[in-house]
Amino acid sequence: MLTLLVPVDGSAFSDRALQYAITRCADAPRGARIHLLNVQTPAVGVNVKLFVSAESLQAHYREQAMKILQPAVERVRAAGVTVEHHIGVGDVGSVTVEYAADKACSEIVMGTHGRGGLVGSVLGSVAQRVVQQAKVPVVLIK
Repeated sequence: MLTLLVPVDGSAFSDRALQYAITRCADAPRGARIHLLNVQTPAVGVNVKLFVSAESLQAHYREQAMKILQPAVERVRAAGVTVEHHIGVGDVGSVTVEYAADKACSEIVMGTHGRGGLVGSVLGSVAQRVVQQAKVPVVLIK
């Protein structure tokens, strides 16, 4: 079975990556599954931990992530592909690689913004880290 991890952030880049994954799954001869992942940047600072409870912070991450994940989940379901969604908190590149390993994904399909330095101008800094760290193939969609 083809199992794809698609990190989504609500951008046009991740939308194109999701469309590629859906098309790819439609062509899979032994079935396919898409794992959608939204990674929230952790709220940092002394004041956050002093004035915001861990439960409130988790609820905030969940609420923000679901705003992005829900339309993507509906899109995958409408295409007839099995889908699971996940919410991570931390460094996008590292969390993406960890989820791909944890969910035994065949590959990672992700959009790239291309907003890094010289090398990053081609891939994007997050995409670059994922390509370097992933143990599975990474398909980048621009």
